[in-house]
Amino acid sequence: MNFKILADGYNDNNIESEVAAVADKTPIGETTLTDTLGAILIVAEEVYDSMLPERFNYTNVQMFINSSDPTGLIESIKEYQKHTSIANIHIYDVAASNKENMQFVTLISVFFYGFVALIAAICVANIFNTISTSISLRKREFATLKSIGMTPKGFNKMINYESLFYGIKALLYGLPISFGIMYLIYKLLSNSFEFSFAIPWGSIIGTIIAVFAIVGSTMLYASSRIKKENIIDVLKNENI
Repeated sequence: MNFKILADGYNDNNIESEVAAVADKTPIGETTLTDTLGAILIVAEEVYDSMLPERFNYTNVQMFINSSDPTGLIESIKEYQKHTSIANIHIYDVAASNKENMQFVTLISVFFYGFVALIAAICVANIFNTISTSISLRKREFATLKSIGMTPKGFNKMINYESLFYGIKALLYGLPISFGIMYLIYKLLSNSFEFSFAIPWGSIIGTIIAVFAIVGSTMLYASSRIKKENIIDVLKNENI
């Protein structure tokens, strides 16, 4: 692919060149030249000198440096700048920027996931307490069913169906509310960021599994305590 370089104001210095390859990143692998509307040419220094006329005043130079000690390199550049008449230098430290971003993300993650863990623990405790209390209040009901012929297999089947219905009912209320909150957050943030609305299906599936696991394990724990009760003693007890 051939192209022509046209230096503004120097039409007599047009240069025709050939593109050897097209890359999606600089040779170093780091670049801040994103979302640019123009093309970025990567050439050798001698080629660069031959492409522009001598009277073309080009003072804006960008340099990408890969270093194992970026902090020391920046200090050396600043120290060198103090003792020379070199032009003003603007240094963008990618390593320091990435470190600051990671620290910020870590801080936000600690508070966010800590809050989520606290809310989840409270919800699990409420579910456990509600279901255990409900099962305990139905001791006489279960004892009556067993006294008229309900087998342990039938009792387990009833408990399993109740666990399934508890989980489905919770999801029927929770999922629509969650979708509404997600869309509301998306609308609030869409004014500051440009991104499409996406539903995190992986997290939703994990939540559904967790709901059924929590409800099922709580029902099994509560029902195991009921199984140890003597039917006659439960029927004789008038107190709830």
